[in-house]
Amino acid sequence: MNKQKVTIIALSIALFTMAQYIIYEKIMESRQQELVNAYQDGYKNGLTDAAVAVYKQTENCQTTTLTIGNLTKTIFDISCLKVEKNMTR
Repeated sequence: MNKQKVTIIALSIALFTMAQYIIYEKIMESRQQELVNAYQDGYKNGLTDAAVAVYKQTENCQTTTLTIGNLTKTIFDISCLKVEKNMTR
């Protein structure tokens, strides 16, 4: 083989290897983005579910207790105070 053929073969192998690496990186990037999207969707759904649960627990003028870590709060719907105030008049 002459030097020109060896150079062409070496460059072809290098080009093929670089193309494979780029394709692999794009696939991995796409999978990573899918995981990030799934995580964000789960987080948003969790927040929505928590808000709906608190709303339902306080819907009938009942109090509910929220605990986050070592913090605890008892909450209620203030519109119930307005209803009770109007009833006493």
